[in-house]
Amino acid sequence: MILMIYIKPELTWVKGIALTDLFATVIGVLFVITVVWKAYQEFWKPKRDQAKKRQP
Repeated sequence: MILMIYIKPELTWVKGIALTDLFATVIGVLFVITVVWKAYQEFWKPKRDQAKKRQP
């Protein structure tokens, strides 16, 4: 990080990107992934495990 500050590279590909919007999108996607993962763990996985136990 210190090297990046010292060199001060021109990152032309970053100029057209609103970093605040990018960060908000990343946080939103991670939130949705977390909710889906927790729903899987709380609802679908226990039902599947119980169904497996019932089968001989």
